[in-house]
Amino acid sequence: MAFPNRLFVPPTWRLLGLGLATTILGLGAGAIIMPLTVARGLGVIPTTSEGRAVTERNMIFLGARDLSIGATLLWLYYERKHREMGMLATSGVIFYVADILVAAKGPRGWDAGVWGLTGAAAVATFIGLGLLQS
Repeated sequence: MAFPNRLFVPPTWRLLGLGLATTILGLGAGAIIMPLTVARGLGVIPTTSEGRAVTERNMIFLGARDLSIGATLLWLYYERKHREMGMLATSGVIFYVADILVAAKGPRGWDAGVWGLTGAAAVATFIGLGLLQS
């Protein structure tokens, strides 16, 4: 098999996929439960009451997206459909890049939050490719 699959045995890829699913699920729940806190972590700091309301709604949408992706990954894990998990995780690159670009345009630019998103996107893509090839 091609890189990165040969780095780990299939059970390790499955556990990495499970970890990715629970992480995405947790991030989605966090964005729904405390949207303004998560927004601040991404560099979005609303200054007006209208800005806070819009930011809160947008973060809830992002949280719902992550919850649905995480729940789907968990279901695929339960069904032992690891290649499908890999496809879903790898296709998430579209979301990851969009999130990074939006966060980088914030007032703090490429700060630690955006670099954290970039690192997380790289790890999620790596895990997705490993699962896809297993």
